[in-house]
Amino acid sequence: MKPNLLLLLLPSLLLAQEYGTIFMSATLFTLLLTLVFLLFTYIKKLQRENIKNRTLFEHSDVATLFINTKGIVVALNESAKSLLGYSKKQITSQKWYEKLLPDESAIKIRHAIHHSLKQDARTHFNTPIICANGEILTCQCHLTNLPEPLRGTLLTIVDITKDTTLEEELQRVQTHLAETQNAFEELDEQFKVTFDIAINGIALLDEAGKISYLNRAITEMYEYNEDYLKHLGITPLLGDEEATKALLATAKRGEKIDKMHIRSQTRTGKALDVDLTLGYLPELKQYYMVVQDITKALAYTTELKRSKKSLEQRVIKDCLTTAYNRSYMEERLEHLIDVEKIAFGLIILDIDHFKQVNDTYGHLVGDDVLINLVNALQEKLRKGDTLARFGGEEFVIILPHATHSESLAIAHKLREYIASLQFEGCPKITCSFGVETCDSTTDRRTLLLSADRALYKAKESGRNCVVDAHALRTSDYSI
Repeated sequence: MKPNLLLLLLPSLLLAQEYGTIFMSATLFTLLLTLVFLLFTYIKKLQRENIKNRTLFEHSDVATLFINTKGIVVALNESAKSLLGYSKKQITSQKWYEKLLPDESAIKIRHAIHHSLKQDARTHFNTPIICANGEILTCQCHLTNLPEPLRGTLLTIVDITKDTTLEEELQRVQTHLAETQNAFEELDEQFKVTFDIAINGIALLDEAGKISYLNRAITEMYEYNEDYLKHLGITPLLGDEEATKALLATAKRGEKIDKMHIRSQTRTGKALDVDLTLGYLPELKQYYMVVQDITKALAYTTELKRSKKSLEQRVIKDCLTTAYNRSYMEERLEHLIDVEKIAFGLIILDIDHFKQVNDTYGHLVGDDVLINLVNALQEKLRKGDTLARFGGEEFVIILPHATHSESLAIAHKLREYIASLQFEGCPKITCSFGVETCDSTTDRRTLLLSADRALYKAKESGRNCVVDAHALRTSDYSI
C-alpha cells in the first residue's frame, strides 16, 4: 500500500513545487519594479534640485570663479564674464592668479592667501585685477575653502574701483557668495553645503510663500534659529503682511526684484539694512530670496560722504579763520564775470595796525583777532555773499547783484560795526575799506587792483574809513 500511496502523492508534490517557483518569481519581479520606481523617483528629485540650484546660480549678480586645489580655474559665472571680459575658454584650465593679477602682485598675494587659508576657511583681500581688455580694476576678493568631501575654492570678486578713488581707507563691505554650475551639477548635497557657507542669506519659498529652505547666514543675520524662522515666515523680514504679499505677487508675475533696500531689525531689536533680491521659478513653483546685509556698507558710505565734505572744505577754506581762501575767491570772481555775467560789488578790507597787535600781544592773540573778525563779518553779511582771506590781515568780500551804492553802504555799516566791537582777550581794532563794482567790461585782475588801490588810499587817509574806487582819479593809480 505504501508504494502505491507515494505514486499517488508524487504528482501533487511536483505540482506544488512548480507553483512555488512561479510565486517566488512573481515576488522577485515585484521587488525589482519597486526598486526601479524608487531609483527613478530619486533621479527625478536630484534633477529638480540641480535645476533649482542652477537657477539660483544663474541669477547671482556676483562675479564668482570655482578653483580646484591646484589654483586652476574650473568654471566662472556670467557675472564674472561680464566684469572681467573673459570667456570660459579664455580663462578655464589656467591658474587664476597668473591670469588675473599683475606680475608684481601675483607671488606676494599667492603666499599671503596660502598662509591665511591655513588659519581659516575664508580670507579676503583687495588687489588690482586685469580684465580681458587690459583695464585694471581695484577689486575686493573673497576666497572660501569648501569643506570635505568637497575639494576646491570659491573666489568672489567685487569691483570697488570707485570707492577706493574717493577714500582708500574706507572700503565698502560688499561680499557675496555664488555657486558655480559645473562644480556642483551632479551632487545635491554639495549645493546645500555651499549655501550653508554663503555670506549672503538665501531662502527658498513654496508657492504659498512659506519657507522651505534657508541657509545659516540668514538665521545669523536676523538672530533667529532655523525652526523658529520657518515658523514665523518671511513677513518679519520684509515688513508687514501687505508688503510681503505685494512683493511675492510682483515676483510671480515675472518681475525680478533686484537689490531692493529694506530697513528691518533683528530678533534683539538691532537695526538691519538689507538689499533684497526676490524672484519666482515657474518650473519649480518656488520663490528664491537673497538677502545682503548692507548695514556696515551704509555706515561706511555715510562716513565717506562726511570725509569727502571735510576734504572739500579743507581745499577751499582758510584753515585758521574758516573764511574761503584766495584760490576759491579768484575762482568765484571768474565764475561771476565769465559764466554768470552779473554785476556785483567787491570790498577789500584790512585790519589797521595789525603788526602792532602781533608785536604787542603776540601772534596767538593776533590769530584770535583774525578769527573773531571773520565770525563778526559772517554774522552781518547777506546769504550768498562770499568772505575770503586775501592774505595776512586782508580780506575780500564779494557781493553778488549789489549795486555800487549798496556796496558802499554795506562797507560803511561793517566799518562802524567792527569799530564798536570789543573781542574778549583781544585789543579793539578798526579796519580800512576799498570798494569797487564789477560791470560787464571788467576783468578779475583790474577789479582787484582797483579795489586794492582804494584800500591803499583809505590807509593813507588815516585808516578806519571807506574809500570809493570810482571817486579816485585815474592819474592817482599806481601799482
